[in-house]
Amino acid sequence: MTYYGSIFVFYKSNTGTWAFLYAAFISCIRCAPRVPNLCGWVKLGESGPEKPSGFLDRFFPVFRPILGNVVLTVQPDRETLMEVFEAKEKLLQSLGWSENPFVKDLRFSEKESFMKFYCPFESNEILKRLAFDAKACLFLGPKGVGKTSATYFVAYNLPEAEFEPVIFKAPPQTLEELAQESGYARPGVLDRLLKQPFSRQKLVDALRGRSKKVVFFIDEAHLEKNKDMYMEFKYLLDDVPNLRLVISALSKDGFPDSLLHLVGETNTFSRNHFTGAEMTRIISHRISAVGGTGLKPFPQAYLNSVLTEQNLLSPRYVFDELNAFLAGLATGESAWRGASKYAGDPHVEAAVLASEQTTSHAAWWPQLSPSQQSVMQFLISGNGATLQEIMEATSLSMNTAFNALYQLRGDDDAERKRKPSVPFPLVQAKPVKVGARKKNVYVVVNKVRNLFTTH
Repeated sequence: MTYYGSIFVFYKSNTGTWAFLYAAFISCIRCAPRVPNLCGWVKLGESGPEKPSGFLDRFFPVFRPILGNVVLTVQPDRETLMEVFEAKEKLLQSLGWSENPFVKDLRFSEKESFMKFYCPFESNEILKRLAFDAKACLFLGPKGVGKTSATYFVAYNLPEAEFEPVIFKAPPQTLEELAQESGYARPGVLDRLLKQPFSRQKLVDALRGRSKKVVFFIDEAHLEKNKDMYMEFKYLLDDVPNLRLVISALSKDGFPDSLLHLVGETNTFSRNHFTGAEMTRIISHRISAVGGTGLKPFPQAYLNSVLTEQNLLSPRYVFDELNAFLAGLATGESAWRGASKYAGDPHVEAAVLASEQTTSHAAWWPQLSPSQQSVMQFLISGNGATLQEIMEATSLSMNTAFNALYQLRGDDDAERKRKPSVPFPLVQAKPVKVGARKKNVYVVVNKVRNLFTTH
């Protein structure tokens, strides 16, 4: 049997520069059928070949004196790679998904696709403000929390009969640049010949002449090099009754107080991370967008392990984890492949979560009331929840859930005296700012949580 193939080698010379060496060969060696792959990639290393197999195991030493110290990694053959893609398609079909929903970056130019996948939070609030004539809104937060996506969602959802959206992907450096990019005003020929500065009044008159409300969306406003433009935005808002402004930036740093005062605290939104419930909502929304149901195929126990404080900084981090899970599921390499079949089954999910908790290390557990135990079991199984989420999960009324949390936080002196062996506080509240308001997210105190986990 004759095989044809090639070896690709990355070789590092003594001077530290890289060179690409291609060695072609024709081999007429009879070898085991499992060695038809004669294509390999050689990576830089400090030691010799690392377990090359079959024909390469015999062939590689011939080049050793020429190549020096290298590490050999065999490249998968094309047939194996194609099997991965076929496995992906089979998985999507079995789930009833039209495509993989966990693309990290939505394509803003494709409105239909964007609207299908995007799950709104602050953008809904910004739309409400614009509907009721707010002059300006400000959305603050680090990279990855969805400021640009919120900008496009708001722009796409403004009624065309009432609004004219104009999106600036980068902040304009001058009034003239703003006017030209928006298309509402351009310097005249005479102005250019005489090199006259562009007149703000010319832009004001052009904007006032529009029959609709004009909305300027200034994305990445923190990148504005000409800080005087911040005041120009303020002057335009003062002079043009039908102008609206939506700004996104990392923080308030650099913005003049007069502009911030005009925006107002009520119209200022900020996000530094997502809660576990919000990220779960995003995942469920994406799955629904492609024809799936609930959170299938992701077991709740798996999601609890993924929705860590670091991953909750951005959906992109969570999507990386979910895509890796799906890849393992498709190729049969996932340790969760059995559990994924029961994802979404409330009885099985409850049993799994219960199996991961134990009360054997908390002798005081029986002293807690049924409502306190319900709240504790729910909070132990997750990464924090609001009062509303606790009510929905435990079926407790608002008063019962609130009183249980009040006592679990150790704020009820009478409860502490009645149960001296219970190490209150068992729960703490972490305030999270949502828009202009703050919400409490309740979590189990770490030292207490460790008593209930089996691993």
